Amino acid sequence: MYEIGDREIAAVARVVRRGELFRYGDPRRGHGNEVVKFEKEWARKIGTRYCVATTSGSASLVCALAGWGIGPGDEVIVPGYTFIATALTVTAVGAIPVIVDVDESCTIDPSAIESAVTRRTRAVIPVHMMGMPCDMRRINAIARRRRLLVIEDACQAVGGSYRGRRLGSIGHAGAFSFNHYKIITCGEGGAVMTDRKDVYERAFMQHDGSSGLWPEVGRMGAQPFAGGCVRSNEISAAILRVQVGRLDGILRRLRAMRRQIVDRFEATDKVRLAPSNDPQGDCGVQVLLTTDSEQTTRRLLAALSQKVSAGTPADSGRHIYSNWRPILERRGSHHRHFDPFRLPQNRAGKVRYSRRMLPRTNEILSRSVMVSCDVNKTRAEIRRIVDRLNQAVAKL
Repeated sequence: MYEIGDREIAAVARVVRRGELFRYGDPRRGHGNEVVKFEKEWARKIGTRYCVATTSGSASLVCALAGWGIGPGDEVIVPGYTFIATALTVTAVGAIPVIVDVDESCTIDPSAIESAVTRRTRAVIPVHMMGMPCDMRRINAIARRRRLLVIEDACQAVGGSYRGRRLGSIGHAGAFSFNHYKIITCGEGGAVMTDRKDVYERAFMQHDGSSGLWPEVGRMGAQPFAGGCVRSNEISAAILRVQVGRLDGILRRLRAMRRQIVDRFEATDKVRLAPSNDPQGDCGVQVLLTTDSEQTTRRLLAALSQKVSAGTPADSGRHIYSNWRPILERRGSHHRHFDPFRLPQNRAGKVRYSRRMLPRTNEILSRSVMVSCDVNKTRAEIRRIVDRLNQAVAKL
């Protein structure tokens, strides 16, 4: 959580006093609907025609996949460095996740996508990790050539952009998370984005299987199906509407700190700036460095300890494929008849998993160092951080 305060408290109080906490409200009372307003405002901000507010980023990815009809018999490519939820959403719709390497930007390697495509591959989920944009130009080119869907996981890059376009609007669908650890937050929440009306309608049905029973939803052209229930609510949406107003200011301060660190950083043969697919579009959550070895990474972190907020993605257990036990052990559901790994439609696939299946990803993560950015730091404090960083790097 980066910034929250009295405006969010006032927004919650407004909803509570109004007495309408449910998404659909009561049209007879004539009150405005916070969820609907947020969906329209967020779609405008990101640059898509449609948005569905959900309870989480995971729910949004499931709705996006369901909206495009991905399911049993399909394979979906995901990176080996992302939160486990990215892979779990694929199994949630009955498909099989194919885990591939990241490159030194710590985002999915486009070359690895190309190598992993089979006749069963239906989609790829590029994940904009830690606010860092993926190489969407190459990814979209591969997708067009190989007839793949691109479902952007922008959960960790809320508000970021690539070549002037907001992340989450560049692929066939996008997903966001607004949980406590994201750039803007309502505690827990999400949104799924698309430009296709039919995909929006199916995503909406997936997010609320009872949507056809609510007159507020209106008429939809898609055939109704039994979806789930991951609706947002008026309190969460009211908070998010305030947070959207804070977003660009938060990004401006994060990016300013990132630029100041990048401009003053003194690279050596042992430590350098990691490549970025779009430095201007990067959210500025952190500055990514690349070292020449895991040993150098450990020595640098030890030297920075208690002086500079830094870490390595190699220590982020839940974000590394080797710790995704339900996937690696092929336990895809609570019941074997729902388990995508046991479904006859998926038996022809050749996907195999192991804890050491991506040695290149393991090696890249072990040579990566993330220096955290803080919206509340002054320029003088940032200068001291860079000086300490440069001193530590020079002594390696």
